[in-house]
Amino acid sequence: MIQIRRLLQHDVDAAARLLYESFSVVYRQRGHNPPFPNIESAVWLCRAYLDLDPEGCAVAEQGGQTVGVGFAHLRGPVASIGPVAARPGAPPGIGRRLMEHFRDLSAGFESVRLFQDSFNPDSFGFYTRLGYAVVDVAPYLLADRLTSPEQGHPRAVRLASAADLIDIESYDRARTGAARGRDLSLLAASGVALVVEDGGARQSGHSEGRNILGYLFYRSLPVRVIIGPAVAESQEIMMMLIDAVAAALPGRAAVIRGSAAAPAVLRRAFDRGFRVDHLGNLMVAGTYRTPPAQLYSLFPESL
Repeated sequence: MIQIRRLLQHDVDAAARLLYESFSVVYRQRGHNPPFPNIESAVWLCRAYLDLDPEGCAVAEQGGQTVGVGFAHLRGPVASIGPVAARPGAPPGIGRRLMEHFRDLSAGFESVRLFQDSFNPDSFGFYTRLGYAVVDVAPYLLADRLTSPEQGHPRAVRLASAADLIDIESYDRARTGAARGRDLSLLAASGVALVVEDGGARQSGHSEGRNILGYLFYRSLPVRVIIGPAVAESQEIMMMLIDAVAAALPGRAAVIRGSAAAPAVLRRAFDRGFRVDHLGNLMVAGTYRTPPAQLYSLFPESL
């Protein structure tokens, strides 16, 4: 019997080792660098998700051993799932039991989303049988060194302040359908937010705000810059936001999860030093409306 229960603090070490080993096997078999460079990075993820989404953290047990781990992120009418992993060499059925648990957890949600690595045909067939369909191709982009635009920092892009956050949250929910306020607040506290606005005043929920046309968050970590999430009214605005990050941090390594629905944005990312490491698929059960331009969130996954 495979039992599913909530992940607790005392499970973190075992869950992190399972994540690290499982993704290392799958990625290295297909010639890609695993998303977890070491066990410490997997430990950080487990602890961060326990703080952010304790109700969505789950472990699978069989015979007293941890054989699977997975995470769900519930945001208003939208839920996202990931990562999900089974212990290498474990018997089949672990992934299905975890996904059944997350199906029950997200029952009644309008949209349930996840990322699937396109180089893994087994997981593609598995999620398709569960009712998920591809709505976007999401390339995972890496830059060894960001290349600054010749014209420097775009004048239309400015640093966001704490006063902008309520307007960014409102704009984001209108374009993505997800209630990501707590995620955006966390990203604002631990990183940098950029905005583009049209300059006209408008009435927001509680204050006189400005009309947001696009935003981007990034976190500058010791190893590389994590860029995203970002949403904009047009590909041109998203291109300016990417240029602004490259102008602010030239020479830094960086990562983006982009969208094939915005080819001009991808071309601009290539100009700034990015290359495609591998392709992913955004798969959705339920409804989905593509924003005009976006960069997907790397934390939390698939939101």
